[in-house]
Amino acid sequence: MRKIALAFGLLLLLLNCEQAPSTSTNLIHLIPQKSAAIVRIPDWEDFEASLQVNAPINLLKETQLNQSLSAYAALFQHFEPQDDTYLSFVALGDDDFDLALITKNHPKLISKDSSFSQQVQTYDYEGTTINSVAINDDYLHFFKKDAFFIASTSKLVLENAILQNNTGRDPIDASLEQMIKTSNSSSPNLYIKGSYYKRILKHTIPQLKFQSSQTPFNWLALDIDLDNKDALNFSGVLTSSQDGNQTLDLLNGLKPASSKLLAIAPAQSRAVVSFNYSDWETYKENLAAKRNASAKEFTVANEAFFKSIDEIAVVYTQTAQLLLANSGNVSASELALAPISTEIERFRDLPIYQVSDSTFLEEAYKELLNPGIAHYYGFVENHLVFTHTLTHLKDFIANYQNDATLKNTVGFSELSKKMSDASTLSYYGNTEILSEYISEKLSKTQGKILNQIDFTDYPAVMLQLVQADDFIYVNALTHKISAKTEASQIVQVASVTLDKDLLNAPQMLHNYRTKGQNILVQDISNTLYHINASGKIEWKKELDGPILGEIQQVDLYKNGRLQYAFTTPSHFYIIASDGTIVQPFDKNYSEITQPLAVFDYDGSRDYRFIITQGSALTMLDREGKKVNGFTYTQAPSRLKNAPQHIRFGTKDYIVIQLENGQLEILNRRGETRIKTTETFAFSDQPVFEKANNFLVFEKNGTLASISQSGKITRKQLQSGSDTQYDRLQKTEAILNPEQLTINNKKISTGLGIYKGLQVLKVKNAYYVTLTNLQNNKVYVYGSDGNLLPNFPVYGASELDFGSLNSATDLGFVTKGEPDSIIIYQIN
Repeated sequence: MRKIALAFGLLLLLLNCEQAPSTSTNLIHLIPQKSAAIVRIPDWEDFEASLQVNAPINLLKETQLNQSLSAYAALFQHFEPQDDTYLSFVALGDDDFDLALITKNHPKLISKDSSFSQQVQTYDYEGTTINSVAINDDYLHFFKKDAFFIASTSKLVLENAILQNNTGRDPIDASLEQMIKTSNSSSPNLYIKGSYYKRILKHTIPQLKFQSSQTPFNWLALDIDLDNKDALNFSGVLTSSQDGNQTLDLLNGLKPASSKLLAIAPAQSRAVVSFNYSDWETYKENLAAKRNASAKEFTVANEAFFKSIDEIAVVYTQTAQLLLANSGNVSASELALAPISTEIERFRDLPIYQVSDSTFLEEAYKELLNPGIAHYYGFVENHLVFTHTLTHLKDFIANYQNDATLKNTVGFSELSKKMSDASTLSYYGNTEILSEYISEKLSKTQGKILNQIDFTDYPAVMLQLVQADDFIYVNALTHKISAKTEASQIVQVASVTLDKDLLNAPQMLHNYRTKGQNILVQDISNTLYHINASGKIEWKKELDGPILGEIQQVDLYKNGRLQYAFTTPSHFYIIASDGTIVQPFDKNYSEITQPLAVFDYDGSRDYRFIITQGSALTMLDREGKKVNGFTYTQAPSRLKNAPQHIRFGTKDYIVIQLENGQLEILNRRGETRIKTTETFAFSDQPVFEKANNFLVFEKNGTLASISQSGKITRKQLQSGSDTQYDRLQKTEAILNPEQLTINNKKISTGLGIYKGLQVLKVKNAYYVTLTNLQNNKVYVYGSDGNLLPNFPVYGASELDFGSLNSATDLGFVTKGEPDSIIIYQIN
């Protein structure tokens, strides 16, 4: 269905031409026989002015197609049609199109500019004078004959027109003539020949591939509405052969209906194509005709299932192709699928089935929708979703349950209001994601240009085909909808299954190439996984033990290329982003008891690494050599947490919490900088900063503040060990049983097992994250204490939060099932 999915994009591209032609009815007999696309223009000057101010069209100004058409436009700048004009794209060569302009002759049609007229050369062909002129290294040919005027980039087009006139031959396609006569004569029109449709698309998008060589339709005729400069609207009709030979003959006799599936497609779908039919038998007859089979003898596998559904939709996401079905009778659908189905597991309390016949859907819809094969399916209320992989099925269910669907996007909700309530075939496209997809089918230079276009104000396009009265009525639309603010949505980008259960929560780390994030996580076999933001496992590495604490990033070579640094109980690693170990950081130790401490005192990237072994400390430099100037190599007690570096003004402090309750505050050399006279009941939390003081959160819920002179003051936050605390800059979060406090704002949390309280900074904003492990829900609050829209969502561990794919979008990662992680994006 890719050919229909790209139709609207083609229409947008074709209209970038800054001129077009039109004529009274008898001019159509001069339209070249191999015309692939024709634009009729009733008022040349008005049309040109409308194109120049139309915002959707001008989005594509920098594309190669627009530049090519602008070059063609320059050839016609010396002509000023006053009547209807036709501009025809003629398929003479295999890889290109010539243009022909056809209009009525009038005294002021050709410019009187002497610099133009002096360059014109003439030659005689069959008694008619043909004029040729070079313009910007291209040639334009034209002649006047009686009341008509024809210009073209090809001599052959003009010579054929002269022969037709002299011999009385009429090459006009009768169906085209009928469509022209019935089009709205007051607006510009676009006509596309179905037999050239794929060639036009291939010319526009060179690397595009088609699933079949079938001709989809006969002629497409569209009225072009340019009255609103912030919108582009096409309406018209599409004809097919009615004999089953063309793809859209499959719609014959089907009654349009309201789509139930478009709205439930994932919010980040690239495109969705929905097919409504209330009468399976009519569609089956059309299918028999298409396959040259007897309607009485023709059968399709599992017809009982197809009779139980009334709509089918293909969903293209950024990573997968899904097939949705709407069941009018769930019991009948379940019964029909039972012989080929085996329940293999339950996900979010829903059964998931594997099918033994993965091609039965493809056999029923391959000509119209090309749905592909499906190995798995599940019911979501009265809808079914079929997928090629188990992961994509789970992603759909998660997004459906999180309400991250098209109905909650402003693009879909606004455009759908302006479309018909009932349709036979509907198409929705996300312009930003579509442009990314199409850019991959272009040259590297043109793909980059397309990716740089900002589609923010035009987030979606929609197209409808409505079968009625032996015609297929067409409506296509995009318009500016930036005035509305869309509520954020949480979309499950991917669910990634590991080889074994997770050992710890996944962590997001900076991707220096994309400015987004990579995801690192370890399983119970100690294998480390490196996963990109789309959910692809890029590499795996077996380690000698579990990673202690968090992985940190360093720039050892000071070139912006970041590496991952961490310790296991017996090893210190630094690993490059491609999974190779950076030498000499492949160091064995007998016993490492704390996570790696990484200090970059003044941001110069002259790193110091501290390895903790019980009460012993070893400091290494960025070359892996021991720093002899650091004298605090043996503590009086085992360390409770990893050492920290804190900087107040120009003063550096190394802060160490010991298991005996002592707090050491040292200078860079390891000498005591601030002496503390009291001991502390350290929690597992690090030391915090506030107003140039050190904050220690103790097990009993006390917050101790230590000044730079060593003065200690305590404040009881809450009695008991259930209290959790985190702080970053001016954002403070305290979690007590059934109550979360963010910057003094109290929020009721209810009963639950809450873990992972964190304050995180992302893009100069502060967020508070929390997980309820009792019901597997993750929460994200703003620093104002308000829960972000559409939270909580499913998650079975603390989450990590950041800019996901680039510096412009937010996302987070958490544990899903015991052996999987979930990547979410906040739109």
